[in-house]
Amino acid sequence: MKVLFLENLPYESDVRVGSHHYAARFARDGAEVLWVCHPLSLLHFVRRTKRDFEQRLRAWRGGPLESDGLRWYAPMVALPPANAPVLGSRFVYRGAGALSFPRLARVLARGGFDAPDVVWLTNPYYEALSESLDARVRVVRVADDSASFAGVSPAVREAEERAIERADVVFAASAHLRDRLARVRPDALWLPNGVEFERFNEPAAEPPEYADAPRPRILYVGAQEYWFDAELVAECARAIPQATVFLVGPVSARVERALGPLPNVHILGPRPYQALPGYVQHADLGIVPFTRDEMIDAVHPIKVYEYLAGGLPVVAVRWTELERMTAPIRLADRSEFVAAVAAELEEPTHPREARVAYAAANSWDSRYAAARERIEEVLQHAG
Repeated sequence: MKVLFLENLPYESDVRVGSHHYAARFARDGAEVLWVCHPLSLLHFVRRTKRDFEQRLRAWRGGPLESDGLRWYAPMVALPPANAPVLGSRFVYRGAGALSFPRLARVLARGGFDAPDVVWLTNPYYEALSESLDARVRVVRVADDSASFAGVSPAVREAEERAIERADVVFAASAHLRDRLARVRPDALWLPNGVEFERFNEPAAEPPEYADAPRPRILYVGAQEYWFDAELVAECARAIPQATVFLVGPVSARVERALGPLPNVHILGPRPYQALPGYVQHADLGIVPFTRDEMIDAVHPIKVYEYLAGGLPVVAVRWTELERMTAPIRLADRSEFVAAVAAELEEPTHPREARVAYAAANSWDSRYAAARERIEEVLQHAG
């Protein structure tokens, strides 16, 4: 079986999302997997602001690269898609194959992926490319409300809508997204995120950055983009000065300005995925301090499962999807968040056994089994 993943992040990104886990499991089960991430462009050489620039450049120059039993590639395009004149046009968003060099269609054909068994589309930018391929089954996984991200062109929504309408299988990563899709795809399957339970639950060494750090230790793992409420974290750090706050993940200048001067906040930057269990297990509390908006309402956060698998109590800003998860965590409105953090540090809301059991029941293996079963059903009917 040949499975083509059309994605946003490089496969070797320090940020690991749901598609990484599905792709790795397809490869583990013997499928030939090719992962194509969002492209680089010539403009990124002028302003190297693109996340994982070096990984993408390496995968374009020497790719497809081998990793975890699969191959992955980063295209190079003349015009990068963006919410700007010309760059936000349908021409750019539909030109992934024609505007790339070498032409992406030729790269796919060399590996036999011009006619894959399965095309798994998460990145709407590749909608036109996916339609051009002679695939037996087209899967669309709606992982986020893409059009609600800041700076995204309306062409993204149009491309995603076309892909959803034409797909053989549609997966929604949150109940919020499934409900949004119900009008056009009542057959969309709710396939929430999960966790590599054993990885995060098996004892891991304490990371060196924790040495001599006063307890309690408050941890955030993940991207620190505009939805990350740096001011709220600063309030926590000031209100609980005896605590040490650790941030792990890609950071921004905004976060550096807000939190860098605080003596009990440590901004560590990205860490390899394999190292994350140590940071989780040797902390005292995991936090999810997001600014609530339309995009966040659609998020089914992987980090909650990972915190819980490592035994951590969790405090999160309340939003609808988190309430529907019914996870053993403490939810709080923004105005209550600092007090909730202090209270959870003093006495966790749920016992450790409940936290770990919840995570164990939501593994990526079980999610993959459900996805594979649905895809196999469609493949059998496709002949």
